[in-house]
Amino acid sequence: MERFVDPCCEKCTHTKITPCKDFVECCLEGPICHKDQSCKEKRMELVNKVRLHENFVVY
Repeated sequence: MERFVDPCCEKCTHTKITPCKDFVECCLEGPICHKDQSCKEKRMELVNKVRLHENFVVY
């Protein structure tokens, strides 16, 4: 997962075309569609990259 619109794993139900209805919360706190600590950590790593302005692609 390199972008917020990328699914974190095969259990993730959102896609670029059909994002989560709670997309922002899912990106910042999630995933919301399933509970998985490793996926949550992946999301937090991406959030931290954005906060640190490292190389990232938003879309």
